[in-house]
Amino acid sequence: MAKKIIAILLALSFVVAFAACGGKDDDVTTTAPSTTEDVFAEVDDTTAAADDTTVADDTTAAADDTTAAADESTTAAADESTTAAGEATTEATTKAANAMPQSKEEIVAAFNKAVNSVKTDAKSVKRSYSKISLNGTPVLPGVVDGVLKLLGGAENFLNDQLAKNSKGEETYTGDQIKAVYPVEGESYASKLTAADVKEAKIVEKDGKWIIRVTTIADGKSDNIKHGQGHAPKAFNVVLPGVVNDNIPGVATSLVGLSTMDYPSSTCTVTVDPATGRAIQADYDLKWTINFDKVGVVIPFTTNDLFTITY
Repeated sequence: MAKKIIAILLALSFVVAFAACGGKDDDVTTTAPSTTEDVFAEVDDTTAAADDTTVADDTTAAADDTTAAADESTTAAADESTTAAGEATTEATTKAANAMPQSKEEIVAAFNKAVNSVKTDAKSVKRSYSKISLNGTPVLPGVVDGVLKLLGGAENFLNDQLAKNSKGEETYTGDQIKAVYPVEGESYASKLTAADVKEAKIVEKDGKWIIRVTTIADGKSDNIKHGQGHAPKAFNVVLPGVVNDNIPGVATSLVGLSTMDYPSSTCTVTVDPATGRAIQADYDLKWTINFDKVGVVIPFTTNDLFTITY
Protein backbone atom coordinates (compact mmCIF):
# COMPACT_ATOMS: atom_id res chain seq x y z
CA MET A 1 0.00 0.00 0.00
CA ALA A 2 2.79 2.43 0.88
CA LYS A 3 4.27 2.45 -2.61
CA LYS A 4 1.07 3.41 -4.39
CA ILE A 5 0.28 6.07 -1.80
CA ILE A 6 3.77 7.53 -2.18
CA ALA A 7 3.30 7.80 -5.94
CA ILE A 8 0.11 9.80 -5.42
CA LEU A 9 1.72 12.02 -2.80
CA LEU A 10 4.70 12.66 -5.05
CA ALA A 11 2.37 13.88 -7.77
CA LEU A 12 0.59 16.10 -5.27
CA SER A 13 3.84 17.44 -3.83
CA PHE A 14 4.87 18.61 -7.29
CA VAL A 15 1.53 20.35 -7.75
CA VAL A 16 1.85 22.03 -4.37
CA ALA A 17 5.48 22.94 -4.96
CA PHE A 18 4.89 24.57 -8.31
CA ALA A 19 1.78 26.32 -7.02
CA ALA A 20 3.78 27.66 -4.10
CA CYS A 21 6.15 29.34 -6.54
CA GLY A 22 3.25 31.50 -7.69
CA GLY A 23 2.80 33.16 -4.30
CA LYS A 24 0.97 32.60 -1.05
CA ASP A 25 -2.76 32.78 -0.55
CA ASP A 26 -4.19 32.65 2.95
CA ASP A 27 -7.57 31.38 1.77
CA VAL A 28 -8.14 27.68 2.46
CA THR A 29 -10.76 25.12 1.66
CA THR A 30 -12.23 23.48 4.76
CA THR A 31 -14.78 20.82 5.43
CA ALA A 32 -16.14 18.66 8.20
CA PRO A 33 -14.98 15.02 8.12
CA SER A 34 -17.27 12.74 6.18
CA THR A 35 -19.20 10.16 8.15
CA THR A 36 -18.61 6.46 7.63
CA GLU A 37 -20.89 3.52 8.24
CA ASP A 38 -20.26 1.65 11.46
CA VAL A 39 -19.52 -1.84 10.20
CA PHE A 40 -20.09 -3.20 13.74
CA ALA A 41 -23.58 -1.71 14.04
CA GLU A 42 -25.37 -4.79 12.79
CA VAL A 43 -23.98 -6.88 15.63
CA ASP A 44 -23.87 -4.20 18.35
CA ASP A 45 -27.49 -4.95 19.24
CA THR A 46 -27.22 -8.70 18.80
CA THR A 47 -28.03 -10.60 21.98
CA ALA A 48 -27.76 -14.27 22.70
CA ALA A 49 -31.02 -16.15 22.43
CA ALA A 50 -32.64 -16.88 25.77
CA ASP A 51 -31.92 -20.34 27.14
CA ASP A 52 -35.45 -21.61 27.67
CA THR A 53 -34.56 -24.84 29.41
CA THR A 54 -36.77 -24.46 32.49
CA VAL A 55 -39.14 -27.40 32.92
CA ALA A 56 -42.39 -26.92 34.83
CA ASP A 57 -42.90 -29.22 37.86
CA ASP A 58 -46.01 -31.38 37.79
CA THR A 59 -46.40 -31.59 41.57
CA THR A 60 -49.61 -33.63 41.49
CA ALA A 61 -48.12 -36.31 39.31
CA ALA A 62 -44.97 -36.26 41.37
CA ALA A 63 -46.99 -36.85 44.54
CA ASP A 64 -48.82 -39.78 42.98
CA ASP A 65 -45.66 -41.40 41.69
CA THR A 66 -43.40 -40.78 44.66
CA THR A 67 -42.78 -44.41 45.46
CA ALA A 68 -42.09 -45.45 41.87
CA ALA A 69 -39.82 -42.49 41.27
CA ALA A 70 -37.89 -43.20 44.44
CA ASP A 71 -37.38 -46.85 43.46
CA GLU A 72 -36.16 -45.94 39.98
CA SER A 73 -34.06 -42.95 40.93
CA THR A 74 -31.58 -44.91 43.02
CA THR A 75 -30.73 -47.29 40.20
CA ALA A 76 -30.72 -44.58 37.54
CA ALA A 77 -28.55 -42.29 39.61
CA ALA A 78 -26.05 -45.07 40.26
CA ASP A 79 -25.88 -46.04 36.60
CA GLU A 80 -25.53 -42.49 35.31
CA SER A 81 -23.42 -40.81 37.96
CA THR A 82 -20.05 -41.73 36.48
CA THR A 83 -21.08 -40.76 32.94
CA ALA A 84 -22.67 -37.51 34.08
CA ALA A 85 -19.64 -36.57 36.10
CA GLY A 86 -17.35 -37.22 33.15
CA GLU A 87 -19.52 -35.25 30.75
CA ALA A 88 -19.81 -32.36 33.20
CA THR A 89 -16.05 -32.19 33.62
CA THR A 90 -15.46 -32.23 29.85
CA GLU A 91 -18.13 -29.62 29.21
CA ALA A 92 -16.81 -27.36 31.96
CA THR A 93 -13.27 -27.63 30.60
CA THR A 94 -14.41 -26.83 27.06
CA LYS A 95 -16.48 -23.86 28.19
CA ALA A 96 -13.60 -22.51 30.25
CA ALA A 97 -11.20 -22.78 27.32
CA ASN A 98 -13.62 -21.08 24.96
CA ALA A 99 -15.13 -18.55 27.35
CA MET A 100 -15.86 -15.22 25.69
CA PRO A 101 -13.51 -12.44 26.85
CA GLN A 102 -15.15 -9.75 28.95
CA SER A 103 -12.73 -7.01 29.98
CA LYS A 104 -10.92 -4.67 27.60
CA GLU A 105 -7.64 -6.43 28.43
CA GLU A 106 -9.13 -9.84 27.64
CA ILE A 107 -10.71 -8.65 24.38
CA VAL A 108 -7.48 -7.02 23.19
CA ALA A 109 -5.54 -10.18 24.08
CA ALA A 110 -8.04 -12.28 22.09
CA PHE A 111 -7.74 -9.85 19.18
CA ASN A 112 -3.95 -10.09 19.23
CA LYS A 113 -4.03 -13.89 19.33
CA ALA A 114 -6.49 -13.99 16.44
CA VAL A 115 -4.68 -11.67 14.03
CA ASN A 116 -1.18 -12.84 14.96
CA SER A 117 -2.23 -16.39 14.08
CA VAL A 118 -2.65 -15.21 10.49
CA LYS A 119 1.10 -14.60 10.20
CA THR A 120 2.05 -17.92 11.77
CA ASP A 121 -0.65 -20.39 10.75
CA ALA A 122 -2.55 -19.22 7.65
CA LYS A 123 -2.23 -21.22 4.44
CA SER A 124 -3.65 -18.39 2.36
CA VAL A 125 -5.09 -14.91 2.78
CA LYS A 126 -7.57 -13.47 0.30
CA ARG A 127 -7.81 -9.70 0.23
CA SER A 128 -11.19 -8.96 -1.30
CA TYR A 129 -10.27 -5.32 -1.89
CA SER A 130 -8.01 -2.52 -0.81
CA LYS A 131 -9.85 0.79 -1.12
CA ILE A 132 -8.26 4.19 -0.69
CA SER A 133 -10.26 7.40 -0.61
CA LEU A 134 -10.38 10.84 0.92
CA ASN A 135 -11.74 11.00 4.44
CA GLY A 136 -13.10 14.50 3.93
CA THR A 137 -12.09 17.49 1.83
CA PRO A 138 -8.40 18.51 1.77
CA VAL A 139 -7.31 21.78 3.33
CA LEU A 140 -5.25 23.51 0.66
CA PRO A 141 -3.92 27.03 0.02
CA GLY A 142 -6.18 28.85 -2.41
CA VAL A 143 -3.43 29.06 -5.04
CA VAL A 144 -3.15 25.26 -5.04
CA ASP A 145 -6.90 24.94 -5.46
CA GLY A 146 -6.57 27.22 -8.48
CA VAL A 147 -3.96 24.96 -10.06
CA LEU A 148 -5.92 21.80 -9.35
CA LYS A 149 -9.06 23.32 -10.88
CA LEU A 150 -7.29 22.77 -14.17
CA LEU A 151 -7.39 19.07 -13.32
CA GLY A 152 -11.05 19.10 -12.32
CA GLY A 153 -10.62 20.24 -8.72
CA ALA A 154 -8.58 18.97 -5.80
CA GLU A 155 -11.08 16.40 -4.59
CA ASN A 156 -11.76 15.01 -8.05
CA PHE A 157 -8.05 14.86 -8.85
CA LEU A 158 -7.17 13.04 -5.64
CA ASN A 159 -10.15 10.70 -5.64
CA ASP A 160 -9.47 9.75 -9.26
CA GLN A 161 -5.87 8.94 -8.43
CA LEU A 162 -6.84 7.03 -5.31
CA ALA A 163 -9.49 5.01 -7.17
CA LYS A 164 -6.93 4.05 -9.82
CA ASN A 165 -4.61 2.79 -7.11
CA SER A 166 -7.23 0.84 -5.19
CA LYS A 167 -7.05 -2.90 -5.75
CA GLY A 168 -9.47 -5.75 -6.27
CA GLU A 169 -9.31 -9.36 -5.14
CA GLU A 170 -5.89 -10.91 -4.60
CA THR A 171 -4.76 -14.06 -2.76
CA TYR A 172 -1.49 -14.38 -0.89
CA THR A 173 0.45 -17.38 0.41
CA GLY A 174 3.72 -18.02 2.23
CA ASP A 175 5.98 -15.00 2.63
CA GLN A 176 3.44 -12.86 0.75
CA ILE A 177 1.18 -13.00 3.82
CA LYS A 178 3.88 -11.45 5.99
CA ALA A 179 4.51 -8.79 3.34
CA VAL A 180 0.88 -7.77 2.85
CA TYR A 181 -1.18 -8.60 5.92
CA PRO A 182 -1.05 -5.93 8.61
CA VAL A 183 1.45 -5.03 9.88
CA GLU A 184 3.09 -5.29 6.45
CA GLY A 185 6.61 -6.67 6.38
CA GLU A 186 6.57 -7.54 10.09
CA SER A 187 6.41 -10.92 11.81
CA TYR A 188 3.48 -9.75 13.96
CA ALA A 189 0.01 -8.48 13.13
CA SER A 190 -0.70 -6.64 16.37
CA LYS A 191 1.19 -5.36 19.38
CA LEU A 192 -1.79 -3.51 20.78
CA THR A 193 -2.30 -3.25 24.52
CA ALA A 194 -5.41 -2.08 26.35
CA ALA A 195 -3.69 1.30 26.71
CA ASP A 196 -3.63 1.66 22.89
CA VAL A 197 -7.33 0.99 22.51
CA LYS A 198 -10.11 3.52 22.84
CA GLU A 199 -12.83 0.90 22.67
CA ALA A 200 -12.93 -2.90 22.53
CA LYS A 201 -16.16 -4.82 21.94
CA ILE A 202 -17.04 -8.44 21.42
CA VAL A 203 -20.27 -10.24 20.56
CA GLU A 204 -21.18 -13.76 19.55
CA LYS A 205 -22.95 -14.25 16.26
CA ASP A 206 -23.63 -17.49 14.40
CA GLY A 207 -21.26 -19.37 16.66
CA LYS A 208 -18.37 -16.98 16.03
CA TRP A 209 -16.92 -14.10 17.98
CA ILE A 210 -16.86 -10.71 16.37
CA ILE A 211 -14.29 -8.42 17.93
CA ARG A 212 -13.94 -4.73 17.20
CA VAL A 213 -11.05 -2.66 18.47
CA THR A 214 -10.73 1.09 17.94
CA THR A 215 -7.33 2.64 18.51
CA ILE A 216 -6.61 5.86 20.35
CA ALA A 217 -5.76 8.67 17.94
CA ASP A 218 -2.08 9.35 17.22
CA GLY A 219 -0.91 12.97 17.03
CA LYS A 220 1.29 14.40 14.30
CA SER A 221 4.74 12.91 13.89
CA ASP A 222 7.49 13.01 11.30
CA ASN A 223 9.33 9.89 12.50
CA ILE A 224 6.87 7.32 13.90
CA LYS A 225 7.67 3.69 13.07
CA HIS A 226 5.82 0.37 12.95
CA GLY A 227 5.11 -0.89 16.44
CA GLN A 228 5.04 2.61 17.95
CA GLY A 229 2.18 4.87 18.98
CA HIS A 230 -1.22 3.21 18.59
CA ALA A 231 -2.39 2.57 15.01
CA PRO A 232 1.14 1.70 13.78
CA LYS A 233 1.02 -1.32 16.11
CA ALA A 234 -1.74 -3.04 14.14
CA PHE A 235 -2.37 -1.29 10.80
CA ASN A 236 -0.61 -0.88 7.47
CA VAL A 237 0.07 2.78 8.11
CA VAL A 238 1.85 5.07 5.68
CA LEU A 239 4.97 6.15 7.55
CA PRO A 240 6.11 9.80 7.30
CA GLY A 241 9.75 8.78 6.97
CA VAL A 242 9.01 6.66 3.91
CA VAL A 243 7.15 9.53 2.27
CA ASN A 244 9.80 12.12 3.10
CA ASP A 245 12.59 9.88 1.82
CA ASN A 246 10.89 9.81 -1.57
CA ILE A 247 9.97 13.48 -2.00
CA PRO A 248 12.46 15.22 -4.33
CA GLY A 249 14.59 17.97 -2.83
CA VAL A 250 13.01 20.67 -5.00
CA ALA A 251 9.59 19.87 -3.57
CA THR A 252 10.87 19.52 -0.01
CA SER A 253 12.52 22.94 -0.13
CA LEU A 254 9.19 24.51 -1.01
CA VAL A 255 6.61 22.47 0.92
CA GLY A 256 8.76 21.13 3.76
CA LEU A 257 8.64 17.66 5.23
CA SER A 258 5.41 15.82 5.81
CA THR A 259 4.00 14.71 9.12
CA MET A 260 1.37 12.05 9.70
CA ASP A 261 -1.38 11.72 12.23
CA TYR A 262 -3.68 8.76 12.61
CA PRO A 263 -7.21 9.43 13.90
CA SER A 264 -8.96 6.59 15.70
CA SER A 265 -8.98 3.57 13.40
CA THR A 266 -10.97 0.36 13.61
CA CYS A 267 -10.41 -3.31 12.94
CA THR A 268 -13.28 -5.78 13.06
CA VAL A 269 -12.26 -9.43 13.16
CA THR A 270 -14.34 -12.61 13.07
CA VAL A 271 -12.85 -15.32 15.28
CA ASP A 272 -13.41 -19.06 15.54
CA PRO A 273 -13.81 -19.57 19.32
CA ALA A 274 -12.61 -23.16 19.12
CA THR A 275 -9.17 -22.14 17.83
CA GLY A 276 -8.94 -18.43 18.62
CA ARG A 277 -7.95 -17.80 15.00
CA ALA A 278 -9.13 -14.94 12.81
CA ILE A 279 -11.12 -16.09 9.80
CA GLN A 280 -12.02 -12.62 8.49
CA ALA A 281 -10.64 -9.16 9.23
CA ASP A 282 -11.87 -5.74 8.13
CA TYR A 283 -9.33 -2.93 8.60
CA ASP A 284 -10.52 0.68 8.45
CA LEU A 285 -7.50 2.96 8.81
CA LYS A 286 -7.78 6.74 9.10
CA TRP A 287 -4.68 8.80 8.45
CA THR A 288 -3.80 12.37 7.56
CA ILE A 289 -0.78 13.82 5.81
CA ASN A 290 0.26 17.35 6.71
CA PHE A 291 2.61 19.77 4.97
CA ASP A 292 2.65 22.38 7.71
CA LYS A 293 4.97 24.76 5.87
CA VAL A 294 2.30 25.49 3.27
CA GLY A 295 -0.83 24.71 5.29
CA VAL A 296 -1.76 21.46 3.54
CA VAL A 297 -3.88 18.86 5.33
CA ILE A 298 -5.18 15.84 3.44
CA PRO A 299 -7.26 13.18 5.26
CA PHE A 300 -7.37 9.65 3.89
CA THR A 301 -9.03 6.36 4.69
CA THR A 302 -7.90 2.92 3.59
CA ASN A 303 -10.14 -0.12 3.91
CA ASP A 304 -8.95 -3.71 3.49
CA LEU A 305 -11.06 -6.85 3.82
CA PHE A 306 -9.24 -10.16 4.39
CA THR A 307 -10.51 -13.74 4.48
CA ILE A 308 -8.13 -16.26 6.01
CA THR A 309 -7.79 -19.99 5.32
CA TYR A 310 -5.84 -22.42 7.53
